[in-house]
Amino acid sequence: MPMEIDLSGKVAVVTGASRGIGKATAMALARAGADVVLAARTRSQLEEAARQIRSIGTRALPIPTDITQKTSAEELMAAAHDHMGGLHILVNNAAVMAPGPLMEQTEEDWDRVMAVNLKAVFLCTQAAGRHMIDQQYGKIINMASTGGVIAGPKNSAYHASKAAVIHFTRSVAIEWIRHGINVNAVGPGTVDTELVDQFIQGGNREAMLKGIPIRRIASPDEIAHMVVYLASNLSDYMVGEHVIIDGGLTIP
Repeated sequence: MPMEIDLSGKVAVVTGASRGIGKATAMALARAGADVVLAARTRSQLEEAARQIRSIGTRALPIPTDITQKTSAEELMAAAHDHMGGLHILVNNAAVMAPGPLMEQTEEDWDRVMAVNLKAVFLCTQAAGRHMIDQQYGKIINMASTGGVIAGPKNSAYHASKAAVIHFTRSVAIEWIRHGINVNAVGPGTVDTELVDQFIQGGNREAMLKGIPIRRIASPDEIAHMVVYLASNLSDYMVGEHVIIDGGLTIP
């Protein structure tokens, strides 16, 4: 008997939803039946993503916002709850990099990466939790990274932020499972996104491919499919996991 994921009646919030993994995730959730609130900073890209979701047949609400601000995170979750009729799924996906040698990194570089990659996860999770705890149900999926497990040079802030996201996921998962809220993380390896293109250029790409047993990088859709699984009731027994999808990169 085929197993299908049906998220009809669920409302999902996806941050960083205007492109890359975030947009692919928003589209995948919509194809599974969920209504989606899309958050990012660029209005035009958000509205185009929302238009594509509506063409699938589910509702979409684009909200240009800065989720590194507490008030903005709270307003985002309130919009999902009040205007879409609920808040069942949160995907903390927004992320940035500031690649470069450590001695050339500025305090502003560090603060920006930590604000988007870590502080925003805390703020959005806390804001969503107020609604999810009341209803005793929720699915929170944090976009971590293999970069939180293995490290490389010239990207120290990113690696530190993603390692923190993994442990934040585990801690909140233990605390909130008693409220019926599953908190898990996805750890993509190298994915075909603009973010990765900032770090992998020219000859670096070929060298990178040699280190991946599958000998290719992932598409955003391949990551989005796991997010949909974690957002569904099929993952009810998963608590605090960091599910790595990396083509074999982290196999010792």
